[in-house]
Formats: sequence, C-alpha cells, structure tokens
Amino acid sequence: MANKKITELNPLALPELSDVLPIVNNGETKKVSYGTLKTKIREGLISGSEQVNLEEVDGFTSYSASVSTRSNSHSPTVLTSDSTIVSIQTSTPVIITGMTLTPSPGSYLVNFNSQYTIDDTTSITLQAKQDVIALYTELDALVSTVTRTGSVYGNNEILTAGVYDYTPASTLNGKLTLNAEGDSTKQFIFRCGGTFTTTANSEIELISGSISSNVWFVSEGAASTGADSIFKGSILANQAAVSAGARTNFEGRLLTITGGNTIDSTTFTLPTGTSQSTLGLISSFTLFTGTGAVGNTGASILPQDVGTNAGAITGFATATVGGSLIPGGASEITRFSCGVYIDGILISNSRRVTYKPFEALNFEYPVILQTVATITAGQTIDVRASTELGKQHIGPRMSLSFTPLDN
Repeated sequence: MANKKITELNPLALPELSDVLPIVNNGETKKVSYGTLKTKIREGLISGSEQVNLEEVDGFTSYSASVSTRSNSHSPTVLTSDSTIVSIQTSTPVIITGMTLTPSPGSYLVNFNSQYTIDDTTSITLQAKQDVIALYTELDALVSTVTRTGSVYGNNEILTAGVYDYTPASTLNGKLTLNAEGDSTKQFIFRCGGTFTTTANSEIELISGSISSNVWFVSEGAASTGADSIFKGSILANQAAVSAGARTNFEGRLLTITGGNTIDSTTFTLPTGTSQSTLGLISSFTLFTGTGAVGNTGASILPQDVGTNAGAITGFATATVGGSLIPGGASEITRFSCGVYIDGILISNSRRVTYKPFEALNFEYPVILQTVATITAGQTIDVRASTELGKQHIGPRMSLSFTPLDN
C-alpha cells in the first residue's frame, strides 16, 4: 500500500482499488487489495463490510477491515468416473454406475457429461417385427378371465376389464362400452380364435377411466373394421391381413405379424394413456406388419410411422403421415437415450435421444445433459440410459455435477 502521512490524507477518503489492506480472517491477518475485497464481499464469497477504518500508526495512515469467510453456497458437488463402462442393450433405462446422489433438499443445476460408443446396430423394421411378436406372445400368455360362447360383442353391451376369449370367429356389432371402474391401468384383452370384424357404424366407447392404450383385439385370422366405425383400441393379427373400412375413426394401432395392412380414408389418433403391455419400438408406429404389404386409399390421417419388414408401401401420397414411411430392408441404425431421474421418474425435458447409422459403429459420441432438479429430503437423483435399436456402452470419463441455485 502506498502509505501517506495523516496530514496529507482526507479523513473521508477511501483507498484506491489497487491499495493493499491488512484484513483479519478467522483470527489470521492477511493482505488483500481493496478491489479484491470489494469483489469478494459482493459475490458472497466472504461476509463483511466494504467500509474500512482509518487509523494513525507511527504517523502514517493505515486502512484495516475485519471480515469472516463463509462457504460458497454455489460450489458444485461433482461425481466423476474415469474407468466405469456401462453396457446399454435394453429399452428399460439402466442406472449409470456411480452417477447417483442423494443431495440436501433444494434446487440444483444438474450437468452430466460423458461419451458413448456404438457396439451394434439393427434394422428398425426387424426390431419392430420382433417387438410385435413379443407383444403377441405377451397378450397370448395372459390368463383368461372370461370365455364367451357367443360370437358377437356389442349390441349396447357394457363390459368390465378382463381377458375375453372367443374360440370361433367374432364380430363387434353396434355399440360396445368398456368400463374400467375408475382404474386406468385395467386392461381389456379380446382374443379371437378365428377372424375378427366390426360391422359398419359400430362403436367402442370408453368410460370410467378406460384408456385405448389398454384395449387390444388379438385375432388368429384376418381382422377388419366396417365402414364408418368408431374404434378405440388396437388390433393385432397373428397370421393374416388387417384392414380398416372406409372412414373408420381409429384411436389406436393396426398391427400384424404376417399379412398385409390396408386402410381407406381412415383417421387415426394416438392411443390415450400409458399401455400396461410392452410395446418396444411399436410405440412409434400406427401401421406395421412383420411380413406383407402396407397400402392406403384416400385421404387417411396417421400420426406416426408406417412400416413393414418385408413388403411394399403404396398409396400414401394421398395420406397425411405424421411419421415416416419405413420399408422393409431399411438401413441399420442405433438409437441411444440418456436422461436425469429423481426416484426413478424422468425429469421433464432432461432426456436426449440420438440416432446413428450403421457406419457409426465403434465411434465415440458425446453425451451432454443439463437440467434443473428440485429435491426434497431423501430423494435420489441419477442418470439412466436405454436403447431400442442396437447396443452401446457409455463411459469411461463420466462427470455429474450438482450446483445449488438460490431459492
């Protein structure tokens, strides 16, 4: 510090920013510039006052200040790993080893950085076919709760949830009402040993919590809806064609393992709610067949992908398709998802999904996540990853940081 005699100094003057002050910090005297002292106080790194005292020491002016340090509330907690590698080969999100913390209650800025390597790829349509077969196997294995001797549903009938088996061919006529009795997780599974059809102007109504994601009509023979039907639920045919009659209003999906898919001026909407069945990649398709052609007539509307693993796709120039037309033999690709979870629940908008073609095999790609998490006492936050196409591994060199935010 440039010392000045007391007679040369205005008693009301403050030191220059470059002047060095002795400060008492937890009983220890240190020297720090006045400018640095002001900055640290304003940023909250130390507590104290920007005011300094003037005193005379041996005829010279001395500036002094007493401050106390405090912990920086904005310092992040950082978890790192330089060796862990986690294999990702399931559509169920897997917790990334070491990237888990139960922080103190509060709001945090969360950042995750790593990289993943593609180990394997697969065809979109081949995976979808495998998922349709798996879905059929799952629904077929459910224990029957009702065996019907008649061959007709509907005619203003009201049914509660269950697994309904019809040995012969069956028909939906008139109106069928499905009542979940207030429980949206309940399923309505209708398994037909032969063909399944609906008559023209037939209708399925959902009440008391019933959702179309949990309504399935599974047929061993061909399946079709009549003209001008209102159909809520999905149809899955095992070894035969499926079709929707002209102007059918369809809240669900039309699927088959082997057989063609045809529609005519059909308006599809997404199934409501969350399915209790495992859909896999099928969740991104409105129409799909494992083996067979997919065709359209008229101005149909489809919110998602249309595809086949082996067959032609025709007639969709007049349709509105929200997704893609994916023919058999589509290029191999990988899909990798990574997100931040609180107690197993994904934080909204924290997940990132990447698609890479087969040429990307064995290359490393970055994973960068950033989100804000509000934690209550005892909650755990972690990073999870999954894949529905191909196989990957994530790591090494992973970092997860939690920076407290002001309340």
